[in-house]
Amino acid sequence: MHLDKTMREICPMVQCTGCSACYNACRHQAINMTENELGHVYPQIDEDKCVGCNLCQMSCPVVNKPLLRYPNFCFAVALLKDEDLKFSASGGASTALMRAVINENGIVYGCTGEDVFHVHHIRVDSLQDIERLRGSKYVQSEIGLIYKSVLADLNSDKTVLFTGTPCQVAGLKSFLRKDYPKLITSDLVCHGVPSQKMLTENIHYYTSESDGKNIKVSFRRKKCGSGVNTKLNSGRIEYGWFLRNQPYPDVNRKFYDDSYMFGFLQCLTFRDSCYTCRYATSARCSDITLADFWGLGDDANYEKGKGVSLCLINTERGQSLFDKVRDKVNAQERDVVEAIIGNGQLQKPSDKNNAHALFRCLYPKLGLKVAIEKSLKKEKFKLIVIQPLKQNIKRIIGWK
Repeated sequence: MHLDKTMREICPMVQCTGCSACYNACRHQAINMTENELGHVYPQIDEDKCVGCNLCQMSCPVVNKPLLRYPNFCFAVALLKDEDLKFSASGGASTALMRAVINENGIVYGCTGEDVFHVHHIRVDSLQDIERLRGSKYVQSEIGLIYKSVLADLNSDKTVLFTGTPCQVAGLKSFLRKDYPKLITSDLVCHGVPSQKMLTENIHYYTSESDGKNIKVSFRRKKCGSGVNTKLNSGRIEYGWFLRNQPYPDVNRKFYDDSYMFGFLQCLTFRDSCYTCRYATSARCSDITLADFWGLGDDANYEKGKGVSLCLINTERGQSLFDKVRDKVNAQERDVVEAIIGNGQLQKPSDKNNAHALFRCLYPKLGLKVAIEKSLKKEKFKLIVIQPLKQNIKRIIGWK
């Protein structure tokens, strides 16, 4: 033990994103990723193993801030086949990019939710396994030792596409500590991340199933044929809690009727760093940025209810990959400003809910459901009582 040299703190805890760069970098297994009272993970240093080499700090993206670049180009993207598109969370841009890399014998890294009790990053080297990565996961993915695996593939001269939240992309780059020409990164515009502990607890409100692979949870679905049906709007994307655990009946809850989703959309349950996220800006840390294309003009001529992806091209490397899929998708170039205006997370971090401190106090004592109900009582009353009442009054008196 080297008490005079031992690291006490890698970065300020409130700024830590849980990216696991330090965990991957430590050569002495002196760091473990441990949960706090809300389930968010942070590095914990074993002073008996730490030799004070500072490699963890040298790999930390909070300490060593990555370069951010303003996007060069912007595209709206949707897969060409409706059958393919309906299984994508948005327009399927990420799927198209992953397929392009696999088709050239490259490797893809991304988040899988096939086990809802252990949402984590995996390595994929076949087109079939890309299906394991599809869909939205409104939870922080466990990185584990994936960065080490990425490094091994790069050292083997393989092309690698890594997809994750911006802080995970930043974590990978800080861990690598130099540029690799065959590494391509894509970040997913992020609202903020609840913990796996919260997600697991919420699932157990609905089912006693212990095998997460027998449960399918979705947080959004494409609902066609509802509302106004036009060429540009043949459906809509619906947010909620959608759980399937056969042979039991499906659970379909509106977002405000499920604790986890309501807490997520009200920005109540995120880790501290999400509220000051330096990546929630128009300047990006990756080669390609992906998101829903909110605010896309009708002149783009897409059926928005089927999903349209936003694809920001930030580097020449990102442009090179996008060029390989451009003729395989419905891609239309748009103004970068249009994308930024339509997506708040490209402007600033999520605002911390005023009841966050209350939730933080209640959750460890009362559990997720009760803590969120007590913390968001006013917000729910406004949503299900006040807003509909105002809309009815406006309709009655003829206001638009």
